[in-house]
Amino acid sequence: MASEEKQEQKLDLFILLGDFVKIAKRHILLCLVLVIGLSGFFGFRAYRSYAPIYTASATFSVRVTDPIYGGISAYNTATAEQMAKTFPYVLTSGVLQERVKAHLGAAYMPVVQVVSSASGSVISIEVIDPDPQFAWEVLNAVIVYYPEIAEYVVGPTRLVLLDESGVPTAPSNSLSLKGPVMKGALMGLGLWAAIVLVLAMMVNTVHNEKELQTLVNIPCVGQIPYVRRSARRSSSMLLSLQRAGYAELLRTLRIRAEKAMEKMGKNVLLVSSAIPGEGKTTISANLALSWANKGKKVLLIDCDLRNPAVVKTLGVQTEALLDEYLEGRLEMEEAISATDYERLYITAGKAGKSANMKTTRMRRMEAMIRAARQQYDIIILDTPPSSLLADASEVANMADCGLMVVRQGYASREQILDGIQRLDDANLPLIGCVMTHVRGRDISGYSYGYGYGYGEKQVS
Repeated sequence: MASEEKQEQKLDLFILLGDFVKIAKRHILLCLVLVIGLSGFFGFRAYRSYAPIYTASATFSVRVTDPIYGGISAYNTATAEQMAKTFPYVLTSGVLQERVKAHLGAAYMPVVQVVSSASGSVISIEVIDPDPQFAWEVLNAVIVYYPEIAEYVVGPTRLVLLDESGVPTAPSNSLSLKGPVMKGALMGLGLWAAIVLVLAMMVNTVHNEKELQTLVNIPCVGQIPYVRRSARRSSSMLLSLQRAGYAELLRTLRIRAEKAMEKMGKNVLLVSSAIPGEGKTTISANLALSWANKGKKVLLIDCDLRNPAVVKTLGVQTEALLDEYLEGRLEMEEAISATDYERLYITAGKAGKSANMKTTRMRRMEAMIRAARQQYDIIILDTPPSSLLADASEVANMADCGLMVVRQGYASREQILDGIQRLDDANLPLIGCVMTHVRGRDISGYSYGYGYGYGEKQVS
């Protein structure tokens, strides 16, 4: 039991990671906007807040003026170190500050620091201020008054000037935007990752066969893999044009649907999905083609009058005459067209025509299906999405059984359940669900690889 729980947890994390990657790909533009935006913001803020600081400095050697100790190098070094150590106290005591401010008539004292060298009796005095001239003037005042005040601590000393900067001409703090820009970029990347993670955790779609069966409590009769567009011979997803693995999975789907329909003694199959884009028309066309290849006489009716796609999916050249039949301008035999595929017949509406299913049009559709039962072995009804339009549930009253197409990680669970509920309200028994756009190398035990080539033997 613990092992199963651990495996389930790993699976959930894997699914979350998969959702994260898919959402991240869809929101890569948001990533760029956040990274560029925050980088620009922090860079601009650093540019606007930049204030140049100038450092006036001078280096001295310290000489003890006492004739007894003045010639001792070690004593001079110790005195220099002592002066550097006591300088903060001298400065904060206020005596040096008052002397310097009074000397210059200044209202404030800039930053002043004294550093002793590690190798000798040398100290450096630095004055830091936004005004280079003022920094240099304060430096000179400190040079004058500092030894005088420090004498009470280290004794009489003399500062011998070794080097000075003069009035500084270049700021000591150069403007660098690299740090702020990098900070903004990292913050933008982190914010984007957090947003994507939240969106991934909010995903409420179906990820695999197990989740689908748990959700709808009906069998999954087939899984159709995702095929990359660049790997296709053409834009068509027909069984006859696909690699052997794809065709085999469609053949398996047809066999399962066929067994279920034979058990019921019925021959009218409705194919629908919750929302557009799940592949219901592709499944309808491939099932029709597979049955026709087996020797069945098949009629494929495109009941999606708002967005007919059967003709395009099959790639056939035929007139779309279903609208004319529903309006009473043609007879059934005139509205049904043969295709380039033997034993496969279709009827479809024309895009742009009225899609309103009035009572008279519904009666004409029902009459067509009733008559077709006697003339065709298999009748497939490709309907509009069942969770969005009432057309699917209306046509469901004319069908014997239904097949629900669910695209992996696409429609929400609520949409799937709503679509199935609408078909159930029409008392249409569902033989199962088929999951499309399934990614992975192992689909229900059938190894499917992307390495297969096209033009292999057609599977009926």
